[in-house]
Amino acid sequence: MTLHHISAAVALLLAAPALDHLPAQGRALDTAAPNARVDSLFTSVIRPDGPGCAVGVYRSGEIVLAKGYGVASVETGQPITAHTTFNIGSVSKPFTALALLILERDGKLSLDDDIRRWIPEMPDYGTPIRVRDLLQHTSGLRDYGALNTLAGRSVTTVPGFLARMAAQRALNFPTGSRHEYSHSDFELLGLLIERATGTPFGEHLEREVLRPMGMTESFIFDERPRVRPNRAFGHQVTTSGSRVIFPSNTVAGGSNLNTSVTDLARFDRNFDQPIVGGAGVITRMLSRPTLASGDTIPYAYGLRLDVRRGLRTVERGGHDGGTLSEIIRFPEQRLTVAVLCNAEHLAAGRLAERVAAIYLGSAMRPATPIPAPPAAVTVTAAELQRYAGVYRPSDMPWMVVPIEVRNGTLVEVLPHEMRDDTTMVMTPAGEGRFFEIGATGNVGLFSFSTTPGGGPMRLAISWSGGPPEELERVPDSLLWRPGRSVSMYQGTWYSQDLDAVWKLVTRDDRHLVLRRQGLPDHTLLPVARDVFTRGFGPWASALNARIEFHRNAQGAITHFTVSTPPGQDSAVGVAFNRVGEDAALR
Repeated sequence: MTLHHISAAVALLLAAPALDHLPAQGRALDTAAPNARVDSLFTSVIRPDGPGCAVGVYRSGEIVLAKGYGVASVETGQPITAHTTFNIGSVSKPFTALALLILERDGKLSLDDDIRRWIPEMPDYGTPIRVRDLLQHTSGLRDYGALNTLAGRSVTTVPGFLARMAAQRALNFPTGSRHEYSHSDFELLGLLIERATGTPFGEHLEREVLRPMGMTESFIFDERPRVRPNRAFGHQVTTSGSRVIFPSNTVAGGSNLNTSVTDLARFDRNFDQPIVGGAGVITRMLSRPTLASGDTIPYAYGLRLDVRRGLRTVERGGHDGGTLSEIIRFPEQRLTVAVLCNAEHLAAGRLAERVAAIYLGSAMRPATPIPAPPAAVTVTAAELQRYAGVYRPSDMPWMVVPIEVRNGTLVEVLPHEMRDDTTMVMTPAGEGRFFEIGATGNVGLFSFSTTPGGGPMRLAISWSGGPPEELERVPDSLLWRPGRSVSMYQGTWYSQDLDAVWKLVTRDDRHLVLRRQGLPDHTLLPVARDVFTRGFGPWASALNARIEFHRNAQGAITHFTVSTPPGQDSAVGVAFNRVGEDAALR
């Protein structure tokens, strides 16, 4: 794994053509061969009795291919079809954006409204957070997914979500100063739409956006009781088998739209024939917002404007509860591909691009091939020991990567949420090169090199032929080993922002351990005096956090803050203070 571990007129329903019955005869000769290649692609990676995917291919909103592979749930064995609905995660966001822009067009709200007009529970941060700041991710609000992870418990209802956001006493950055993706933004938009319309968000979206498009199979998963028999559930897949992940989160706006590849054809058609929103709203949805600095951002109201293999795209990916989704629209070629999957090892984005290449052929530039693993060689124990150490990038020196020799093998040490840490075996390939095979078959190449003049060992990490990530080994003389002095950090600490308690205890008089009620203990890795680091969450996608203790003028520890890296899933400066007898003793 890499350091960062690394998706306006309301028409009568009868007026929307039934895409199930669109004429296919005229395209049969054109698509027969590509359709067969898509079939071969998906059957090669999906077992008939395992979790799988649905794929939709559309030309100008008409279905060219809509088909399912695998099962919606390993418990029932119900097959995935073109009508199976999936939680499409963040692909829900453009639907929320469309609903909001329609409300603005109709004079129900303004994008320049202070969000506290609609959600007065939110704190006053000095500079108003406007509705448009939520739409274009310039709010500065901490990511609520990161807050859930740091708290050690997730909020899964709208009241719980709002209480958590209202408790945040600071922002990641000044509102409007930059674009940074936060899941908090669109979840708040869902609540804002609910209050502006006086109608529950899910009900409003279904009535004003989904049904007028003809998306009769689609729905918002919220607290309303309902039975949805043709629904796919996410899965966690391990070497021991597949386990269904049953949904519990009912917070909507940025996720929890469930839809099928059949219904997504209607959404795709609305870009060319805007039944919902009208031409003006759709044009605006596809525009790049401008920051106060004059810079534009690649994010267009819930959609991402990009270039993929030489072709301009409008796209969106999603990930939620063991489901992954990707929709890629090639507007100049009038082709769209949607792939919805219900297991995390099925890379929906990569599959969608491969499907697009089947239909677009030479119009797309050749894909960069994923390199095959190099040949393994045998090296001496002394050679392995030469590369062991703690490595870090220059831009975030606290995000360290420990590399150790364990049981005669060089390994990358990664945090593990259940057993504290785990390892990835680094197989030697000679000349300072090692490789790892990732969970989805990706190949990671680790290249060690010496620095001229006797400087620290350098490490370049590249996954699947991508650009290398440069790190350097921390000299032993700079490694901070607190020893028994680590006891100064122990105690019971409380965060008002998270409404969570962290208990820090020592182990073996030299390790600082985080203890949270109902969760496994986590060892904190020392980086520098008063600074530790720890990865939280699943090992394959751990959220790295910097834990920094702060002192007063007399040198006494006053509090500590927890920060995750800037970018997606970011929460900066979450404060903890000592409580109880521990506070009195200090």
